[in-house]
Amino acid sequence: MHRTIELPARFFRSSLYCALIVAILAPAKVKAQESYLNPRLPAAQRVELLLKQMTLEEKIGQMCQYVGEVTKNAAGNKDEEVNYVVGIGERAQLIKAGRIGSFLKVPTYKEANFLQKLAEESRLKIPLLIANDAIHGHGMYEGAVTIFPSEIAMAASFDTQLAYDVAESTAREMRATGNHWTFSPNIDVVRDPRWGRFGETFGEDPYLVSRMGQAMIAGYQGKDFSGPDQVLACAKHFIAGGVAINGLNGAPADVSERTLYEIFFPPFQDAIKAGVYSIMPAHNEINGIPCHAHRQYLTGLMRQQWGFGGIYVSDWMDIERLCTVHNVAATEKDAARIAVLAGLDVHMHGPKFFDHIKAAVEEGMISSARIDDAARKILYAKFQLGLFENRYVEEARIQRTLLRKEHLATALDGARKSMVLLKNQNALLPLGRNIHSIFVTGPSADNQAMLGDWSRIQPAENVTTVLAGLKSAAAPGVRIDYLVCPGYRDLDEYALRKAQALAGAADVSVVVVGENSLRNNLQKTSGENLDRATLEVAGGQAALLQAVKSSGKPVIVVLINGGPIASEWMAKNCEAIIEAWEPGMFGGQAVADVIFGNYNPGGRLPVTIPRTVGHLQAFYNHKPSITHRGKFYQSESTPLFEFGFGLSYTQFRYDNLKLASHIGHQDDLTLSVAVENTGPQAGEEVVLVYLHQQVGSVTTPVKKLVAFERVELKAGEKREIKFTIPNGRFKIYDQDMKFVLEPGRFDIIIGNGLLQSTLTID
Repeated sequence: MHRTIELPARFFRSSLYCALIVAILAPAKVKAQESYLNPRLPAAQRVELLLKQMTLEEKIGQMCQYVGEVTKNAAGNKDEEVNYVVGIGERAQLIKAGRIGSFLKVPTYKEANFLQKLAEESRLKIPLLIANDAIHGHGMYEGAVTIFPSEIAMAASFDTQLAYDVAESTAREMRATGNHWTFSPNIDVVRDPRWGRFGETFGEDPYLVSRMGQAMIAGYQGKDFSGPDQVLACAKHFIAGGVAINGLNGAPADVSERTLYEIFFPPFQDAIKAGVYSIMPAHNEINGIPCHAHRQYLTGLMRQQWGFGGIYVSDWMDIERLCTVHNVAATEKDAARIAVLAGLDVHMHGPKFFDHIKAAVEEGMISSARIDDAARKILYAKFQLGLFENRYVEEARIQRTLLRKEHLATALDGARKSMVLLKNQNALLPLGRNIHSIFVTGPSADNQAMLGDWSRIQPAENVTTVLAGLKSAAAPGVRIDYLVCPGYRDLDEYALRKAQALAGAADVSVVVVGENSLRNNLQKTSGENLDRATLEVAGGQAALLQAVKSSGKPVIVVLINGGPIASEWMAKNCEAIIEAWEPGMFGGQAVADVIFGNYNPGGRLPVTIPRTVGHLQAFYNHKPSITHRGKFYQSESTPLFEFGFGLSYTQFRYDNLKLASHIGHQDDLTLSVAVENTGPQAGEEVVLVYLHQQVGSVTTPVKKLVAFERVELKAGEKREIKFTIPNGRFKIYDQDMKFVLEPGRFDIIIGNGLLQSTLTID
């Protein structure tokens, strides 16, 4: 209602007129300027303005995350809008009531837009956060997207720029499809290759994991995740999920405090330093306390000591498991209360969580301030991402973003850089002009297992399998015979005899074996919730290799896998082995480029490959006493392949290691080493710098990685590579668990013992 104010005419000529008008209009102007809908205000200020208008129910609603894929109509109704309404049912009313804050696994941009439309009909019009497991590309989106090499493959590249580029490209494709939050990177340090999620990780070394994780966080989030092509990153899983007592996903981890601080904590500390905005606890319990209930770590350690100010999001239904599995809560209501008081801000799926938390607040078991704290962080993300102004996406943006030329180039570059040549007997590779026929077989030779976990099946024309790559790269006139394998199961005698015969008729065989972690595949052999009791190739793959080898012709093994394959027979009997990991959509082209010499492999192992499952735990940064007394009966104690190992088609020589003989206990160390390509062709070398403390108050590893750089050198080129080792890399946790630098002598080791020098720190 407007009110007319009548004043004498002479008043309009007075100086008081302007002052009165300002006084009358100021409240409306201030109200507009101070609205949470004003995009010119800082995000933090908008959050506080919005919080003042929110009810308790609306604040708790921000903490509730529901699963997507709710718009599919089981009745098969072809009307898309009807499908949405029928499929979402009661959940639509929850969104409109402001009782849902985010969704995960929303498969299409149309569904994302539909959900946002419902949110815009709510009282305060708060947009939804749309999250997805975009681990190495936006692979869970229901459409053609760029699929990059898995994390373990990226780690083998030892190239942080690659990790950054993959994350940046993934973020761009996510935002184009209405997604804002990726549950990546996985910065578990993994030490048990039986774990099916090995391929999601960056391997066994905390420094490598930290560097690659920080690079991906920067690629996803940019400076402050305020750009239109940036998403929230999520560091997961805290903590020690990759060292379960039996190798099974979610099983207990029993790890000493020292090992936690030395090995498992550093990547999360570094992720927080890199500004990661969300962290996900692990399925497992750690030393008797479920990670989702670990108030000492989630709040005391990470928030109060390390300064983490972002969102904690639960893993799938793991809050409920505090009651149903771990038995630290009598009811699911107790479980919700325990988790929120421990620090959890977002509950990943479950309709009962809202009621449990509301009741806990009303009963005085959870303070309203704790709810405000959780809602504040979630709302800040939504404002910072610009969702209040731009919650919808358009199909035109999708068409110009997905499968962009730059993204495809990164996918191919990553696949090539991740290739590790493990064996090349008598320089069989690259194949020369004397090869006129090739026999190709193996269960992974012509399928999409190379995409890895967290990927939907892609259009066939977008994926280059190994068979397709070899056919495309082979010289004219080279015959390629192919034997189809019925998956990863045992093969009958007829198939084995046929494989032997075809191998005997060819000059060389390429056998593609390993694992299949492709999501929703009926013949999956590894991946989330599917772990391994053996490190050998599964099913009939070993018998197939032996049949092909019995032909008497050379055998090239191509491994498609997330976790390490430990086969002493393969390492001894097959002439060449290429560790291709899960190389993504252009994996077959990258493999063919290596086999025919169009690309010189430069990848290095980010893990130690043991000889058998009985050799666990095998990792390079072990303590000195690991083999000082015992030995294995009828087996060597050394690994099959060491961390950092990888062959090339050229040779590199190291010399002229330069570093000071003494530095002060507060100084950084600067060193340089000359690397020369002494071979016949260009190649890439990964220069690794290790540190060993000769004497300490506690035992220290025989060596630990402190620096690395991947360098490309032309034939005959020599280059000086410089490193600065921060002072903190020399520190250890002493007997009182204080992080200190102890004066003494330190060995600086280049590569696997190629060069070494001694440094004294005063």
